[in-house]
Amino acid sequence: MYSICLRYCKDEWEAQEALQNGFIRVFANLGSYRGESGLFYWIKKILIRSALDEIKKRRRDNNILVRDDGDKEVAGAEDTEHMTYEEMLKILHTMPPGYKTIFNMAIIDGMSHQEISQALGVTESTSRTQLMKARNYFKKQMTRQQNLYL
Repeated sequence: MYSICLRYCKDEWEAQEALQNGFIRVFANLGSYRGESGLFYWIKKILIRSALDEIKKRRRDNNILVRDDGDKEVAGAEDTEHMTYEEMLKILHTMPPGYKTIFNMAIIDGMSHQEISQALGVTESTSRTQLMKARNYFKKQMTRQQNLYL
């Protein structure tokens, strides 16, 4: 569960806060668990919400979404098998907050654009656009990193 929080949060301290607050919510609401989904997925959803709340708390003055930076490069899905998990996590942590949040929710946690839009209070179109930009950013950083090894 800590790794879920760490993916969303900018540093270990923020992830620890999200984890602690998330488990407080889990234990406070354990009586409302109806067993419709697995316990792991119920807890995971609470911890994702807790991490999002932590992000919002830390960035009240900043907009969670990043504006268009004019990058028109189209992302592909090749060559990620040559990277370690740690290398991918480093790239993820360099992403702007809006990209990182939506990338985590859509790609890693498998949430739909409808779920993302409801959780973040944005339109589905904004979610799709931010995901496309996050993928482009990830590909660009991945290419840079691979060029360093050549």
